[in-house]
Amino acid sequence: MLRRLWEETLLTLENYEERCYANGIPRELTQSYPQDVERAEGVARREGFAAGVQSLLTEWYPRLRRAFLSVTQGRMARGGKDFELQIEGLLNLAKIPFHKQEREEHTDLILPDLETHRGNRNVSIIISVKRTLRERWAEVAEELYSLRSPNVFLFTADEDVTQEHVASICRQYNIYLVVWDRVKDKKFPEEPLVLGYTEWASQRLAFLKETWK
Repeated sequence: MLRRLWEETLLTLENYEERCYANGIPRELTQSYPQDVERAEGVARREGFAAGVQSLLTEWYPRLRRAFLSVTQGRMARGGKDFELQIEGLLNLAKIPFHKQEREEHTDLILPDLETHRGNRNVSIIISVKRTLRERWAEVAEELYSLRSPNVFLFTADEDVTQEHVASICRQYNIYLVVWDRVKDKKFPEEPLVLGYTEWASQRLAFLKETWK
């Protein structure tokens, strides 16, 4: 279900971008820089339409690059937040208690609650959600490691997880990586420090949940 929600979110964000930006960016540039348009029209009259388009795109390339970079960063931010909300929503549907701890760089989920975590870290669960491992996971890993909890899980939607990630995140910081089931099955079938979401929910979560009673 999480995988289907994630894929649907990507389609929704892409459709949103097409509706908002495909026409919006050219319109804003045209209104903000009419002199560029006039110069391109002059080139088009003298040298043809293709030359006019080339002239305008050359003039606007730095602005277009910044605009598209902003679009990409916005999509990543929205996608990352949506991924967190999807995980929280599924925990709520499954009636799994958790405490949401807002941070500047990431969101930690503490299961089942702060009281249990403070009383017995061996049975509580710490979850950090990172949409991709290209983000600044090292800073997060340092903070999670400082908690000295044996049940720390880094949830990701990244499909490009490597053995280097396992070495630097899992073994160095004593953190479990939780990935899509197909990533686990294809890349890490024998790696105990990498779990598929199904494995995490049906085994790790199910086992620790019994201790909360």
